[in-house]
Amino acid sequence: MEDKVIYLSPSAQEYNIGYGDFGSEEYRMNRIADLVEKMLKNQGYTVYRNNPNEKLSQIVRESNEINPDIHVALHSNASGDGFNAQGPEIFANRPNTPGDRLANLIYNEIMQIYPDPTKGRGVLHTSSLYEIIRTNAPAVLLEVAFHDNPDDAEWIINNESQIAQAIVNGINSYFSS
Repeated sequence: MEDKVIYLSPSAQEYNIGYGDFGSEEYRMNRIADLVEKMLKNQGYTVYRNNPNEKLSQIVRESNEINPDIHVALHSNASGDGFNAQGPEIFANRPNTPGDRLANLIYNEIMQIYPDPTKGRGVLHTSSLYEIIRTNAPAVLLEVAFHDNPDDAEWIINNESQIAQAIVNGINSYFSS
């Protein structure tokens, strides 16, 4: 495989606390990113990671300086009410772009392991999420599920390895097609 470069950007939101034993969004998404990074490196990818102590503008600047083939941000969602909103969603910049293709591939893999396929929120396009619109590489922002929903928080906690593998599968599909 030709050397592919991936920039992983797990959440730096340490004060965004999930339900029960979830911990912070930063903590949980960095645990998943650790697994994704290890899997990708074992497959021969070059992987860079954000520094969670940096501001988002610094993270985007670093990604742009590295010029990776793709930029993958990992987050967990919050609705505020904690019990009604549920399911994964992923953001890309515009339809019919490499980022949109990557988003669809990762989302499809995540939905294969998410317990209720009717709760998926889909691939969404944004012109306002800074990390998506300011990153030069094809970029996605995955909201794995809702950390303030008890069922979603428990699912994330109990399925970190499977979530990481689904992300890696989506990335592999992106580069193989």
